[in-house]
Amino acid sequence: MIAVAPEVAALLARRAASGAHTLPASVEDARRGVAAYLQWQAPPEPVDRVVNLSIPVAAGRVPIRIYYPAGGPPYPAVVHFHGGGWTVGDLDLVDVPLRALANRSGWAVISVGYRLAPEHPFPVPLDDCYRAVCWVAANAARLTVDADRLAVSGDSAGANLAGAVCLRARDEARPPLTLQVLMYPPTDSALSTPTSTEYADGYLLSRPLMRWYWRQYAPDPAQARHPLASLLRAELAGLPPAFVATASCDLLRDDGERYAENLRAAGVQVDQRRYAGTIHGFFLMNGVVPATTRLYADIAAALRRTASSAPRT
Repeated sequence: MIAVAPEVAALLARRAASGAHTLPASVEDARRGVAAYLQWQAPPEPVDRVVNLSIPVAAGRVPIRIYYPAGGPPYPAVVHFHGGGWTVGDLDLVDVPLRALANRSGWAVISVGYRLAPEHPFPVPLDDCYRAVCWVAANAARLTVDADRLAVSGDSAGANLAGAVCLRARDEARPPLTLQVLMYPPTDSALSTPTSTEYADGYLLSRPLMRWYWRQYAPDPAQARHPLASLLRAELAGLPPAFVATASCDLLRDDGERYAENLRAAGVQVDQRRYAGTIHGFFLMNGVVPATTRLYADIAAALRRTASSAPRT
């Protein structure tokens, strides 16, 4: 078993001392609890411009927030889906990291406030995310972004959604995507890997909590095993290149690394990196975990490489 970094150990000790529970008492309790991540974030960086919009999805609209970096249009654009077990989280949860990514990469970063489970179970969050990417591609000129340099990203459950959006985009032949950035994705509802046992409790995300999240998203076990939910069951040929980040002390580490292996086996170009001493959710911890700054730099570098290799409109 790999040890956590000292600053992560201190964070976990404070969390334990606060009396935080392994399982929320209710969905509402879980949603209130996500505010803890905000205290682990650095102050928000200014970006050149922030635009808030709402876009149409099935039976309604969802909010999006666009972070424009310095520079001139058309901007390459990455559409991001926040984490939170498909059940918690919102645009504000990832405001700080997405500002940082826009500044470091030179990409416009588009955050999607998809509808949450259990009110909207699988496949509704995925449908929202896929429709959002299609909408961005169709409205690229209005948004001053380059539809030929369009990527997706996500952290945790958002990474699961980003991976599934790539599968949908491949199967429905639209829109073309140049990169998928997947941070510690859950890729198998079975939760039967070695790391799901080694790091089952005491590392912020517990196995009972992850099982609870899966039940909110896909209460029918057959749905949970669907290849667009449990991505390890999917046929992966023909997907865009991937940047896959995993945390060394995370019960989902094997989920992400096995998915990276499957992508490679299917002929997909993969840059897979494990961040030593980190835990699940560290994308949201740039105020207390130094490795998070390195993660931002690595993602930004992957985006810049992608932008330079893709054709410009």
